[in-house]
Amino acid sequence: MGKKIFAVGMVCLLALSLVGCYEYRGPYTKADVKEYLTRRYPDETIYIQQKGIQTWDGWFGELPDAVFQVWVGRGGGDPVPMFYSRLVSDEAEVIPAYYLEQYQKEGGSLDAWEWGNKILDTQYTSIADTIPALEQLSAFFTWIEGKPLAQMMPKGQYKFQPELPWRTYSPQFHSFQEMVFHGPQDKPEAVREALEDSVKKYYAFYCLPCDGFSQTELEEYAMRTWPWTSKPSVRQGDNFLSSELLEGVGLESSVISYGGLYTLLTRLDFDVKGTAEHFTVTGADGHFYEFSYDFWEEREIDWTNNQTITLPVWYHLRDGYPVGVEGETSWFYRGPVINLNAGWNIDNHNGYFHFYMPFREITGLSVSWDSNKPVS
Repeated sequence: MGKKIFAVGMVCLLALSLVGCYEYRGPYTKADVKEYLTRRYPDETIYIQQKGIQTWDGWFGELPDAVFQVWVGRGGGDPVPMFYSRLVSDEAEVIPAYYLEQYQKEGGSLDAWEWGNKILDTQYTSIADTIPALEQLSAFFTWIEGKPLAQMMPKGQYKFQPELPWRTYSPQFHSFQEMVFHGPQDKPEAVREALEDSVKKYYAFYCLPCDGFSQTELEEYAMRTWPWTSKPSVRQGDNFLSSELLEGVGLESSVISYGGLYTLLTRLDFDVKGTAEHFTVTGADGHFYEFSYDFWEEREIDWTNNQTITLPVWYHLRDGYPVGVEGETSWFYRGPVINLNAGWNIDNHNGYFHFYMPFREITGLSVSWDSNKPVS
């Protein structure tokens, strides 16, 4: 018996390596479909009608015109790639789409939004971009309130897509789409505040002018957001740098932006020429540096499944020589930023490779993340 089980298992594993193991648990009946839907919606009256072989139409008693489908799908496969049949349905897409269509037939507008993949979606780069989207979705949620199965309407998501890389975890999109969500229970004022916060954080981090917010507002936001009163500790020689010199310099994922470096060097009385967006300076190491948000080039970088993706990669000039990372996808490596405590090898013009730590060599400061920083 044990040998037979072992043999069957080996056959399954062999088949699995080719097409995977699959167990069909049908045929399914109308009673099975009724049980499946009632289990999901115990308080709703649901009607079912046979549509085809192992397919059915379904609708809720309160929404007879919003007909959805039920069919036999596939489940399993994680973590063991053993698959089996199961009932699936698309009411989570049909009901919201039904309400969106009805709303627009009655004169409501949602042209600032796109509906797809079970979500309402819009993109923005500034607060001005969000105003029509916020007003439209707020009006729609007011309209849908109290309607049958309105709770199936998903939240809207505002995707922030600025020009420079920002907190990227999905390199294929060039930048991480930082999102603000807006649901029926969310007050528009709270959503507006979250949207403003996302915009201010980006522009304050990169030290860029921003339509909709004054320079004073951005600086005040930066002071509140990056006080530098906890970790890391920054030393100039044997002395800790005061938090006043550091506060407001944007620090995200252990990096500061080119604009943040400009601000810090100015506070340290370096002879900095230019603006936060493009400046030159002689570093503490005696080398001449030039930084600009315009210094970038597209590169092909290895990605998953033997694929390559094309991404913008920023660099700076060291004695006129371009210096930048190779083969990195994360924004805190390839973006216009300087890591506080990391470096890489660079060709020192004559074939000699030098381990280069930009922040330390340019500023003369050392950084640690231990817990021995004195209280400011």
